[in-house]
Amino acid sequence: MNRLILLISFCVLFTSAKATVPVGNSEIKGGVIKGIVMDNAMDIPVEYATVSVYTMTDSTLIDGTITNGKGEFELQKLKPGKYFVEVSFIGYNKAMVRNIPINKKQKIANLKIVNLRQSTESLNEVVVTSERLPVQYQIDKKVIPVSRQITAASGTAVDVLENVPSVSVDIEGNVSLRGNSNFTVLVDGKPSILDASDILEQMPASVIENIEIITNPSAKYDPEGTAGIINIITKKNTEKGLNGVVNLSLGSQENYNSDFLINYRKKKWNWNFGLDYSNRQFEGTSHTENRTTYEGLTNTVISDGESKMKRSGYGIRTGFDFDINKKNQVSFGFRYGTREMERGSILDYQEFDSNSSDKALYDSKNLWSKEMTFINSNLSYTKKFEGKGHQLATQVSYSRRGSGDEQSTNELKVGNDIVSGKIATEEGPGSRWEIRSDYTLPLGKDSKFEFGYQGQVRSSEADTKQEHYNTAIKAYDYQPLYSHDVTYDRQVHGLYTTYASKIGKFGYQLGFRSEYTNREIDFKGELEKFTIERWDFFPTIHTQMDLGSDNQVMASYTRRIRRPRGYYLEPFVTWSDAYNVRQGNPNLDPEYIDSYELGYMKRFGDQSVSIEAYYKVTHDKIESIRYPWNDQSNVTSGDQSNVMKNTFVNVGNDYSLGIETTLNLSFAKWFKNDLIGNFYHYQEEGDYIITNSADEDIYQDFSTSSYNWSLRNNSTFIIDKATRFQFTANYNSDTNWAQGKREGFFTTSAALKRDFLKRKLSATFQVRDIFGTAKHETLYEGENFYNFSQFNRKSPVFSLKLSFKINNYKVKRGKGNGSGVDVEEFEM
Repeated sequence: MNRLILLISFCVLFTSAKATVPVGNSEIKGGVIKGIVMDNAMDIPVEYATVSVYTMTDSTLIDGTITNGKGEFELQKLKPGKYFVEVSFIGYNKAMVRNIPINKKQKIANLKIVNLRQSTESLNEVVVTSERLPVQYQIDKKVIPVSRQITAASGTAVDVLENVPSVSVDIEGNVSLRGNSNFTVLVDGKPSILDASDILEQMPASVIENIEIITNPSAKYDPEGTAGIINIITKKNTEKGLNGVVNLSLGSQENYNSDFLINYRKKKWNWNFGLDYSNRQFEGTSHTENRTTYEGLTNTVISDGESKMKRSGYGIRTGFDFDINKKNQVSFGFRYGTREMERGSILDYQEFDSNSSDKALYDSKNLWSKEMTFINSNLSYTKKFEGKGHQLATQVSYSRRGSGDEQSTNELKVGNDIVSGKIATEEGPGSRWEIRSDYTLPLGKDSKFEFGYQGQVRSSEADTKQEHYNTAIKAYDYQPLYSHDVTYDRQVHGLYTTYASKIGKFGYQLGFRSEYTNREIDFKGELEKFTIERWDFFPTIHTQMDLGSDNQVMASYTRRIRRPRGYYLEPFVTWSDAYNVRQGNPNLDPEYIDSYELGYMKRFGDQSVSIEAYYKVTHDKIESIRYPWNDQSNVTSGDQSNVMKNTFVNVGNDYSLGIETTLNLSFAKWFKNDLIGNFYHYQEEGDYIITNSADEDIYQDFSTSSYNWSLRNNSTFIIDKATRFQFTANYNSDTNWAQGKREGFFTTSAALKRDFLKRKLSATFQVRDIFGTAKHETLYEGENFYNFSQFNRKSPVFSLKLSFKINNYKVKRGKGNGSGVDVEEFEM
């Protein structure tokens, strides 16, 4: 609370120092030019567009400003005369309105709508090759146009995120947002029943328009997810008639995918339909070394071998928008898909202990697979009232995943004889309903009030079964001790309100959200049920100061929550393989996060620099901990004595303090460079208690401190109007945690893109991990144990993507000046 008071005080002082425009001045001396800047294709306001006013006589620059969140601008205190206005924004052609008179009879010139057109369109057969800035900053989020990432063209959303500020991706495709893997993924602002990692892995990059990174979401958003929100905006086409795109990608190591999307728009209807299929896999070598000590005896297990991971699936999506009239619109979207995942390895094991030089040698076969189907659907209705921006939007979403079929098999063999074997299966459906309603009320020119409701109802079942190999009868036995049937039900109901306004050049948004949670976990056959009923409260503050000359300062504070996932709470033991077990903790408390950000951004032409400082405190931090499991009463025939146990506990608090810098530079018309750096200090203060086999409580310290950094560079060479080459390098430093560390890694990728047939066909050849430097090394160690693992992916990986546009015509335009500028005359 003290930090919140300090932030508010900072904003108030900043406002006093900078906001020199008086409030409530109804008499403005001089003339006024105003209007609204809109994206011509998407029919949405363009925020932060630069608006400049010049004299018609000698083109002298008189004044300038930027548009607000509604695309509005206003230039004041203009002397009598004739002017022209120029509007620009990265990725769009400049728009110019000429011959605007200001005199005694015409003191206010309302330009109404000024349309900006994307700069990839053709003007008088001249192709404009300028691109949208790779990162666009708004008051509460960063927007990344996917079209810039040609090195990820044949991949998925995960590949795109490798070159995005605030996000890091390891060699296995695991995504983290500022070092935290707990974040929420939305698709077009809508939730899904799928896990965040599953959504990112199965979403082709070719169907994505933009990715929004929201590290400090306002009260309007669901506060679930400690690190923030990744919102994937899919491609849509608002051109009239029939058009679409077809993509095909072929790659090494049996990587291939394809998709197509068609769109038909006529009068009040807009309809789309798409299909996608993907098969992605990677191969490599793995090495592990595990040591455990029990009653003075150290047991060591070393494994080496080949591993492979595969993900495949297909999806069907369709939807429509229907404009009932100018004030009422209905939209519907539906997606059906399947996904199959496999992980397999063939390993050689060596096992020995400190009392003997003899080694036991094993061959291991490990296979994990999962199949499931899913559907996502949504229906929304928007009602517009009198006054721009005054509306009520209601949306109902339903997601469901099928019962699925998950199975893992782990066997240790000596020759052809199985000495240890485990088969685990899990199945059970899950569903999610969400309803939300948002009301927006504009209050004057620069103020806006919002309030709304959001309700979520989630339900899932998990029927787990386990079989262990019985060496005496040479067959698998059903294990009721490790087989369970669980149902998980959770309801969350939230109310929020926000108020946004502007004082001079200082803008702010205040928000507050309250949520009621009702959760029940029922283990069939057990008398005890684990329930929670709780109210939580989440304040948010976002501020922004326009310092002129394309300078902006932003500051924000938010409070968020991370509720434990279902399997975190299961109190029973589940075997992962012969050497590892997992057990949940139904007494876990949720994490609460206080997050502060202060950012500065400067634009100069088509270049920019941004600096963001952030500080985050997590209370009741949930950690996955591991330790030797020496409860021999639970060891069945064929089980090993050096078993590691993994569980989840609230250990204490952690703190992250860092700075993130992004440089978007254009050294020449043919060379653009994007450099992203992140440096932060991480500190964790906590402890936990475990109970050993003698029923003794053992205190364990869980504190750590480290400095971490990452650096990414993305260079684009524009060879000609149809050809470009891109090279990307990415380094992540070592990362420490309380029970170990992850070694740093370095990756490189390159891509060459060429357009054909008047830009209707494009081909992209891509190489990932060019020098084979990517690796994944982790180390866990503590009292009486040491676990080391290493995975080296087979590299490099090649792919070729072909993309063909169907009837992708451009709207015919009037005469232009050949430099990407649209000129209009002011009409009286």
